[in-house]
Amino acid sequence: MLSLPEKYKKDANISKVTFVRGGSLTGADRQRFETSVKDIHITYQIEGFDIPNLVNEDYNCQVIMFLRITLTELKQAPYVSSIVQKYTSPLCVIEFTDGTEEQYSFADKRLNKQNKKEIVIENEYMSSKLPLEFQNDTKTLFALYIDYETILNRSNKHAFYIEMMTKAFLVSNQGLFSGENKLLDNKKLWYDEEKAKQLFPLLRQLKFVKISAAKAKTVSEKSKFNSQIKSVIQQLEELQ
Repeated sequence: MLSLPEKYKKDANISKVTFVRGGSLTGADRQRFETSVKDIHITYQIEGFDIPNLVNEDYNCQVIMFLRITLTELKQAPYVSSIVQKYTSPLCVIEFTDGTEEQYSFADKRLNKQNKKEIVIENEYMSSKLPLEFQNDTKTLFALYIDYETILNRSNKHAFYIEMMTKAFLVSNQGLFSGENKLLDNKKLWYDEEKAKQLFPLLRQLKFVKISAAKAKTVSEKSKFNSQIKSVIQQLEELQ
């Protein structure tokens, strides 16, 4: 689990029923969720005013929850994440584990403009799998850039969370483009909340287009995707 201050530590189980009934799961989905999930545990909760809340007509960010969910198989993590993130209103970092590996889930949430009691997920991300019992390069980068003390923007909880999610994407996708380390180390960029918010959609788009280019079967398709890659990289460089 990511390192957080002791003052934020929690120690409580959350019943699977919370999501089975609260999320209105029925039939095959309910059975799949109950079979996939062994237990759900809240481990930390960033609250209070050390990092200010963000409450306006778009966001209600007063808490960042950290959950640990043990699964029968880690391959079920994307499915379980889609349910838990959807029916958990606060910003939430979920550590999934099957006892051998771990994987982290992030979801940026805003208020539903038609119903302020509901949330809409704007962006979500599932990290690469990490070994639970030993260190590797990606785990080292997680500690260097994503642990509590390494997050720079503390102007509000939403900015803090977006920086965590975006840096998780960058360290899990090393080799995406040549300027990724400059982004990670650009303190001025992370302190600029508006610029930092633009990073994740661009990085996700770049990954998608690069995958599409690799699958392209014709010269014209490859040329189109390569042009898109250059355009996205240019936009990323302009943010630095």
